[in-house]
Amino acid sequence: MTTGTTEAVRALARRLADYAVLAHDPAVPAATAGYWEISRADYAAIDDEMRSLLADDPGEDQAYKALVASPHDPARHRELTGHLTTVLQRRPDRQKSLGALVGTVDGRIWLDHHLGVRHVPDAKPLGLKEVRALVRPRPEAGMTAGQQVHVVIPFRDRTGGVRTRNLLACLIALRDQDHDAGAVRVTLVETDDRPRWRETVEPLVDSYVFAAHDGRFNKSWTVNVGVATEGAGSAYTCVLDADILVDRSFVRRNVRRFLDDGHTAHVCADRSLSLDGPSTAEAIDRRCGGGDAAVPLDVLRGVLLREPPGGALWARSDAYEEVGGFDERFEGWGGEDEDIVRRLTRSGDFRTYCDAPLLHLDHPRPLMRDCAEQPFNAHVEMDLREGGEGYGDPLKYQADQSRSAAQIDFSAAARPPGPLMWGQRLLWNDSRWMGEKSHYFNMTVTVPVPRGRGLAEVLGCVGHLVHRHEALRSRVILTPDGEPLQEVPSSGSIDVLLAEADPEKIDEVADDCRAELFGRSFRLADEWPVRPCVVSVRGEPARVTLVLSHVFADAGAASLLAEELTRMLEGTASRDLPGQPPAQPLDRAGYENSPAGQRLSAKSLDRLEKQLRLIPQTMFPGPVLEPDLYRFRRMEMRSPALTEALRRIAEREKAGTSTVLLAIVALVLATATGHRTAVFKTVLGNRAFPGLERLVSNTLSNGVVPIEIEDVTFAELVGAVGRMTMGNLMRSQCDPTDRDAVTARVSHERGVHVDLSVFFNDIRKITGGREPRMRPEADLASLSAKTRTAWVGEWERQDAKFFFHTRTVGDCDHVYAMVDTAYLPSASVDHLLRGLERIAVLVAEEDRRVRMLQELLVSQGAGAPDRGRDWLVVDHCWIRPADVEAALAAALPQWPSRVSVLEGEDGPSLTAHITCDNPSVSSQELHRAVIATLPDFPAAVAPSRYVISPAGGLPDATAEGAVGRIR
Repeated sequence: MTTGTTEAVRALARRLADYAVLAHDPAVPAATAGYWEISRADYAAIDDEMRSLLADDPGEDQAYKALVASPHDPARHRELTGHLTTVLQRRPDRQKSLGALVGTVDGRIWLDHHLGVRHVPDAKPLGLKEVRALVRPRPEAGMTAGQQVHVVIPFRDRTGGVRTRNLLACLIALRDQDHDAGAVRVTLVETDDRPRWRETVEPLVDSYVFAAHDGRFNKSWTVNVGVATEGAGSAYTCVLDADILVDRSFVRRNVRRFLDDGHTAHVCADRSLSLDGPSTAEAIDRRCGGGDAAVPLDVLRGVLLREPPGGALWARSDAYEEVGGFDERFEGWGGEDEDIVRRLTRSGDFRTYCDAPLLHLDHPRPLMRDCAEQPFNAHVEMDLREGGEGYGDPLKYQADQSRSAAQIDFSAAARPPGPLMWGQRLLWNDSRWMGEKSHYFNMTVTVPVPRGRGLAEVLGCVGHLVHRHEALRSRVILTPDGEPLQEVPSSGSIDVLLAEADPEKIDEVADDCRAELFGRSFRLADEWPVRPCVVSVRGEPARVTLVLSHVFADAGAASLLAEELTRMLEGTASRDLPGQPPAQPLDRAGYENSPAGQRLSAKSLDRLEKQLRLIPQTMFPGPVLEPDLYRFRRMEMRSPALTEALRRIAEREKAGTSTVLLAIVALVLATATGHRTAVFKTVLGNRAFPGLERLVSNTLSNGVVPIEIEDVTFAELVGAVGRMTMGNLMRSQCDPTDRDAVTARVSHERGVHVDLSVFFNDIRKITGGREPRMRPEADLASLSAKTRTAWVGEWERQDAKFFFHTRTVGDCDHVYAMVDTAYLPSASVDHLLRGLERIAVLVAEEDRRVRMLQELLVSQGAGAPDRGRDWLVVDHCWIRPADVEAALAAALPQWPSRVSVLEGEDGPSLTAHITCDNPSVSSQELHRAVIATLPDFPAAVAPSRYVISPAGGLPDATAEGAVGRIR
């Protein structure tokens, strides 16, 4: 093969590795959701072809899975590229077909992956403090003859300073320009409830404008305000995003284009590069610290956006005026840039130049969709605005005085940093895993305000809550090794959103404010864990809403805060509230780390270990399905019949309705998955324990509930579930780090990967008050006719395969099932939820045998997947020997292997036969390697016996380690 051909193969391999990143890196859809939707099918098509290409070689397949697990790692990208190059050289047929497919798809995707050949992911992070230190005095003004350039930068930063860091880098780069043919004026327009960053940024710009607006960020209006108030006399207007890092010739090059080409408007680049965190630090350091004229692309990594309509828009100022500026109907993310480009194109000569990609610095991604998962501006028709309508009224959002802001100042004794509580650590881990979408966990509470209370009194009551509960004025800091600690600063100010509503729209406005505050993740290093809002009517407060970080408040804490705030609004003094002095999170964390707390944890861990040894490794071993476009989907069922049936069964069996519901869900899920044991991770509030009753914090713990589905009566099943849940209630609190260690140890000893991704969470009593009373006169069949199901959410990423929860709305229980459609098809979920109702209605009439109920479920479409004769149960786990062999091949690619099945008194067991000439290799080493691959093979467990043979020979049973029994 010639060198040229080899280079072409390597280039194709590199592109295929790029497509693995595009299909699996969460940063890709985060860059631009709309472009991702357009291109995702193409990414998936090439990703599927690549997986089929690598499927025959476990080592190559493992390299693919390694990159998918860490798509930001350039070493893994290079490793997969090398494997793909080797495979493609062996398969010229696939080389040709894949080359054609990639060539076609490359021409139509909108988001691409860029990985510079010199990129290394270890650049030192740069925060606001470090970038501020790079600011230098403004250089002396040079030649000012010529036409003036007006650069307008719209800005808002509620991320604790990340966007401000980017803005400073942008302004430093704008100061370092080689343009000498006219003056350049920079106007920054900050739009927020108050001027948060004025002192930091005003010295670096020619004009600072504050435009008061607390609602969704309106880039169109913000830019128009800057142009209208500061743009007089300018010949050229540049609208520059605050996260763009420009090169030294940015202004000179683009002004020259107007002079040479005579057009009316342009964008200077047909691509923008959304940098990752390390590349952002590298770019800022080179351009702003090192003084480089431009940042070389080969040291950067990021998501490449093709044909961006915004980022850096240039227009002759009279052309901007002629089209009426940006269309201010666009509020929230998306659409405004494309709209003005269309209108500038229609009215004059609009051009696109092909500069190097605009460098877009990393920052937390804003919300791109509304609560219905629709783009914010999907309803706004483009290309309608005409010139002459006026624009940029800085008082636009103040005209009705519907939004404003206040602050609650606090001061108290500081508490030094200390560990998180166990419950806090659970949610901290979950929030870190969810990343920028961790607002999914936020908690809310809304209480009415009695008539006659003034705003100062209401703010005073909220202030008493903040002073009373340290959780509301805490921060999370990280140690150098990444360990989270909580601290309580001595003083601070908490922002309060104030909203005005018409009398008939109080709850509607309160819901809008709640959604606005709820939809942002808490950045607990820089932000307080509570976001208050007061909704008033003609200046008189009517509702108070608190949005809370789940790390510092669970549903029990939210309920407690609602109770205390309600009592204070009714006139109770803070000192007269129950629980004096109030318990505090740092004190509870101290107990948990004491000898007594560690003994409590040890007892819970002992119980956990016994449970882990007797359960299936996963409820969803397969077969694996083709998932939906959004892999994780949630269905809601509103069933008055289920509500009433649960009450009747609970009354008859002298059990709680939560116990009855869990028994039904276990029966239905075990039937749907073909297991004898249904295993749930439950969420326990622990509020009955001394010291936790009135603690505002997160006191949650997880319990493992294995429920054997035997041929008993349903009443007997309810009794067994009740005993199991009571034991969990007493023995679930433990150190999450130790819990993970126990799970890992038991998994290793059993040779399984324990996947506790099935959840049950009943929050009815907390959100709905007391349970509705039984209505014995109600006809359950008639109530069943009122049952409704609907899809109510979809996500690309969740840390659960099945999450069941329920809440009470009015007198009806709403139940929800979030499913991973790679294991439970969407079409089965309605059958599954309605199966819950059918079982409940039948058992409410009279007690029945569990087997009969299962047969009914199967007959109505809620049965197990079709597993062929090649499936069997080993150590409580459904497995397929072919998958075990695939796991062996992935773990031990250098040695041939096979698996045999031996039937014994305790059921089948697995033996691995390994061909290996290395006498030092032990069965324990092989076992560890196999277990490490099991997360990728849900239908596999590690063999219990390893037989190691030399090539061409038989195992020497007398040699140490030749035959190893693991369990």
